[in-house]
Amino acid sequence: MNLMTFAAAAVVSGLAAGSAMAQPGGTPPTPEQRQARFVAADANKDGKLDKAEFVSSLPERAQAMADQIWSSRVDQDGDGFVTKEQFMALRMGQGPGGGR
Repeated sequence: MNLMTFAAAAVVSGLAAGSAMAQPGGTPPTPEQRQARFVAADANKDGKLDKAEFVSSLPERAQAMADQIWSSRVDQDGDGFVTKEQFMALRMGQGPGGGR
C-alpha cells in the first residue's frame, strides 16, 4: 500500500466521526454515531450521499484529498453516490467487498 493510499484509507476510516474521533483512547465511533453522521451529511435526504455531501462530511484536513478518497475508496462502483450501507462499511474500515 503506497503512502497516499494509506493516508486515504486512514481518513476514510475516520470519516464522519466528528467529535467521536477525539474520544479518549482512540475509541472508534459507535454505529449509532456513524449513522447520525450519515444522516447529517445527507443534505437532500435522499438516503445516499453524492460527492459534495460526502466531502462536506470530511474533516477539514482531509479536504485536499477528497477527490482521491472519493474515487479510490468511496465510489468504487462509479455510480456517483454512496449508500448508507456503503458508508457504514467504510466507517468500519472495510470496502464494499468487506475487505480492508
